[in-house]
Amino acid sequence: MKKIILILVMAAAMLMAHAESGEWNVGGQVVYGTKAETAGIGLHVKKCLTDALRLNLSSNYYFKHSGVTAFDVNLEGNYLFNVGEKVRVYPLAGVCVGIWHADGINVSNGEISIGVDSQTESKVGGNLGGGIDYLLTDHFGLNAEVKYQIISHASQVVFGIGASYRF
Repeated sequence: MKKIILILVMAAAMLMAHAESGEWNVGGQVVYGTKAETAGIGLHVKKCLTDALRLNLSSNYYFKHSGVTAFDVNLEGNYLFNVGEKVRVYPLAGVCVGIWHADGINVSNGEISIGVDSQTESKVGGNLGGGIDYLLTDHFGLNAEVKYQIISHASQVVFGIGASYRF
């Protein structure tokens, strides 16, 4: 799994480094995952490859719920539509890696001890969705996004709202 994440990060870095011009966005967000059934926090780096095409590398950490924490890494493409001077909407499509960690449970009954070790599972999937960017200033903006993460036996809708700095 570490290899898959490393490959995604390296691919995004190469694509972003190849694009010499265009704006960068760095920011954070608050997210809610319907399968994780909890809120979380995330970070993103976005690079405009052209005026309309943007690459987004993001990661979200979902807070523990029922002994399980979740984490995802996403590499997506966005196609930007300017619908106003300060507003852009976009569809998104990409790949994701979902990682879940369940805490171990140990039950003791006198001399008999029954234990379950903690477990970590990861799966690769895809993302489809869309979002909106609202520019407050030339360098600071707000965004909202909704996407469907398609992962075998773990698909979920992820709602996000955040802010980013443009340079």
